[in-house]
This record gives sequence, structure tokens and C-alpha cells, in this order.
Amino acid sequence: MNLLIDIGNTSAKLAVADMPSAPIFTMGVGIVHFERRHEPWADTFARLTNAFPIDSVRISTVAGEDNALKEALGALSIPVYWLTASTPCPIKPIAEVNPALGADRWAADIGALAQDAAHTLLIIDAGTCITYDVISRDGRFLGGAISPGVQLRLKAMHEHTALLPLFEAEEEAVLLGYDTRTSMLSSAVNGSRFEIEGYIRHFFQEYPDLHVFITGGNSFHFSSDILCPVTHDPYLVFRGLNAL
Repeated sequence: MNLLIDIGNTSAKLAVADMPSAPIFTMGVGIVHFERRHEPWADTFARLTNAFPIDSVRISTVAGEDNALKEALGALSIPVYWLTASTPCPIKPIAEVNPALGADRWAADIGALAQDAAHTLLIIDAGTCITYDVISRDGRFLGGAISPGVQLRLKAMHEHTALLPLFEAEEEAVLLGYDTRTSMLSSAVNGSRFEIEGYIRHFFQEYPDLHVFITGGNSFHFSSDILCPVTHDPYLVFRGLNAL
């Protein structure tokens, strides 16, 4: 089994997965355990390696250097793989990948390719920031975009104004707010959704074979006029790590 670690801007998530005989495995299948980190790394690894027959550790991180993590990994007697944008895609060769691309984005890209390598892909990760990557069906990384996520939009409005309070993000919001809270949530939640839908519509016009994959901490319900396939996959980054 593989221990998969995704260290983001706000939290670290871990999963244990069976090693698939092929890089494609269906939603949820292969993931036997998932958790958010809630204790020191050494305690986490001791607990998980006692509970599961871990053969390797695969990591994507966008955080800074973590000496406690490195020390805990060094105490393990199993291989450790750090994913970077320079890691070759195991599904098919992908050209023009920027070496500065975040490891989490590249892991999600590989996770999408593991499920569909025959179409143009738009990979969206809606977390602290919302990231977009486009990969052509002929295997070229076409580029991407980064914008503030829902909670970051709420935080920015609070920190850069005198009177607007800080509210927690919600999954859905009314379109027209009736007070400060609902008005701020409308712009943060619906504004993020409209932005995502705008990217999808634009690229679907340009690439009629488009397949959208979306992951991350925020989920969205899209308009019925979004006609291309949209796959919501909470395990997309883990799927990419497991395919290495």
C-alpha cells in the first residue's frame, strides 16, 4: 500500500491506497483510509504504519521546509517519493510543463490524466486558491491560472475594509444578499462559481472535446448549460500520487 500525503496552504491531508495494477481506478476505489493531519508527524506515521502494510510514501507539498516531517520520514524504512513538476507523468508524456508548477497542481493533473488521457482536460482545484490547468489531448501543458478561493475572498474583504466582518465560507449562497453577511457570501461563493463556469464555457468553445475535473475543499453546483463532462473528484491529488 502507498501512504499519500498532500500538504496544502491550510492543512495536510493523508490517504492510504492500494497500489493499482493499472493507473486508472474508479472514484473512491483504492482509497482505504483518509484523514486530515491532527497530530505530530512521527505519531501519525507510527499509527498508520502499524495499521496498514505501507510500502512507500508519496508526497506533494506547497508548504515550506518542515524539519519535523523530514525527521519522521527519515525514521521510516520505506521509500519516500517527493512529487515535483519535473516528475514525469506516468500516464503519457506531457510537454511544456513549467518547472515552477506547484506539486499539488501537477499531482491533480496526473490524477485527471489517469482517468482520461484521450481528451483536452481542464483541471480545477478549488481550495485556498482556485487553480486552473489545461492539458491538450496531444499531450501539451497549455498553461493555467490562479485566483483567490472563497475563504480568501471573504478574508480580503474583511482585512482591507474598515467595517466588513470576517465570515466563514459556505457551500451555497443566495444570489442577492439581504444583509452584510449574505451579500459578502454571495460575491465570494457565487463569484467563484461564475468565474469557474466562465473558464469552462470559454475552453469548451475552444476545445469541444473538453473534460473538466474539479477537486478541492469547496464544491460548486454548476448551471445546467454547462454541457461538457464535469467530474468532481475529491481524491484527484491522491489519485495522481498513487499513479507514480
